[in-house]
Amino acid sequence: MRRATAGCLALLGTLAVGAHTAAGHTAPELLWADCGDGFQCADARVPLDYDDPRGPTITIALIRKPAADAAHRIGSLFQLPGGPAQSGVRVLRDSPPQLLALLARFDVIGFDQRGTGASRPAVDCHATPPSFFARPDAVEPHAYAAAARAYGLSCLRHNRTILPHMSTANVARDVDLLRRAVGDERLTAIGISYGTDIGATYASMFPGRVRAMVLGSADDVRTGRDHPVDAGEEQSAAFEGELDRFFARCAAAGPRCGFGGTDPEDAFDTLLARLDGQPLPTGDPAHRRLSGDDVREAALAAMYTPRRWRDFATALTAATDGRPSAMLDFLAEQNDFGSYDQRFAVLAVDQRFPRGPVAGYVRDSVHAYRMFPHFWWVNGLVNLNLAQWPVEDADAFRGRIHHPGQAAPILVISNTHDPATPYAGARQLVTDLGNARLLTHQADGHASLTSGNPCLVGPALAYLTDGATLPPAGTTCRDDTDPFAS
Repeated sequence: MRRATAGCLALLGTLAVGAHTAAGHTAPELLWADCGDGFQCADARVPLDYDDPRGPTITIALIRKPAADAAHRIGSLFQLPGGPAQSGVRVLRDSPPQLLALLARFDVIGFDQRGTGASRPAVDCHATPPSFFARPDAVEPHAYAAAARAYGLSCLRHNRTILPHMSTANVARDVDLLRRAVGDERLTAIGISYGTDIGATYASMFPGRVRAMVLGSADDVRTGRDHPVDAGEEQSAAFEGELDRFFARCAAAGPRCGFGGTDPEDAFDTLLARLDGQPLPTGDPAHRRLSGDDVREAALAAMYTPRRWRDFATALTAATDGRPSAMLDFLAEQNDFGSYDQRFAVLAVDQRFPRGPVAGYVRDSVHAYRMFPHFWWVNGLVNLNLAQWPVEDADAFRGRIHHPGQAAPILVISNTHDPATPYAGARQLVTDLGNARLLTHQADGHASLTSGNPCLVGPALAYLTDGATLPPAGTTCRDDTDPFAS
């Protein structure tokens, strides 16, 4: 998942933010040390509060893969982490060698954004938020709201120093210091999913400091910040639409999918109803029963990429036959998006959730439950955790999302059937940025640039190399991969 950050007023606000964050801060010294498999690691000390240049500092964990083609090195390329709170250190370390080979003219750098992963301090709420899967007709909303408030207060109690400084704007300020620390005059970066929030925020706060930036699986940054309930509804609708496409492709594949015969959707809903009524014993002490909500969570994870659809169908068939282990294995193998504590800490200070009465969130949840029968919980009562967050970040970016025409253009890439960051949002981001080009990928799932499609990778690599060459306007790539091929 993702969501967060940026957009509103005008140039005056943009210049004011850029000016006050740039002055008075010394770039950190990076002492790179070998950390195995050809990678180097370092810690960077950055200000906790950019309004207090001489105040306390925090640590950002970094990793880099030095340029293999050192003779033709261009500079550094920052991978902006997803999530929020996904470990950029781990993502880079786990990157396929063939991808790093394509970027051989860059020192490729990953980092864990402030307050997350191996960066210190890292947010830990020492509490569990109330269930995301709460049904509006099955919980007492004021009790849920009270539990959400208690969760937030526990977060504040255990993270009082870092919590008011977790905004994406502060991550962008960290990136600007890291850019200076590696000696680059301007930033070269790739942002995927929430990384596009970081990238668009950076470009808006620091106009003219982008050399080349690719934003893949792009987010509607402005709507996500200013109208998060609307953005959540668009995301829920996109997940429902992608699940419908899974059912259709599964039915067409027949035995190669193997779930549900000619009506996988009916089989799926029957399985959910059965598990909602009587969860399936697993024999696993850590996960005693397989519930309908476990399957809903697995469905959300499966929709991120068609490469998971075949395994998901296999797990669904096994669960229908009373064998839960395949579904548990499927859940365990999905990507780690970072801790919920750390994700909430970012989203809550970025997004402008209304501070109105609980009744408004109940109405929104009832609407979501009716409209999105499988994914209502993406935008349900869970929002009360964010709306009642006990702190704000006074330095969150509230300015206009905009990339000036005299700067290097930004390349935005999006799948037409992306459930997590819907295609319409990528188009809106391009409009908001102004100086940006959209490369469309007719494909399912959330993995646009990371799909490896040469039609995407070639133009992106050419652009990153010279900072100028964009694909022609209206360029469209296509993914014809059969998700149920053996």
